[in-house]
Amino acid sequence: MNITAVIITIKDEVNVDDIPEVLQQERAIIQEYNAKGYMYDLLLRPNRNGALLLFKDLEDDKVQELVNALPLFPYLKTVETCCQKHSPPFAL
Repeated sequence: MNITAVIITIKDEVNVDDIPEVLQQERAIIQEYNAKGYMYDLLLRPNRNGALLLFKDLEDDKVQELVNALPLFPYLKTVETCCQKHSPPFAL
């Protein structure tokens, strides 16, 4: 299995408590991505300013398309892709 990790960070001036409707839309999209088999896992940061998204078996262009389609995308400060096409010998 190939995993692409994407680290997203929300802009400093954005308080997630002020955008509950966006968060609800975000959860729905992530559920859709899970149902389609795109996601390996999602890990939220404890301070609620971002997340680690783990996509499985997708080309880089598709990962970028999915991240750009997230309702939170306009609120993001950074999007970092790392560990592209890494086949873990262990369970994450």
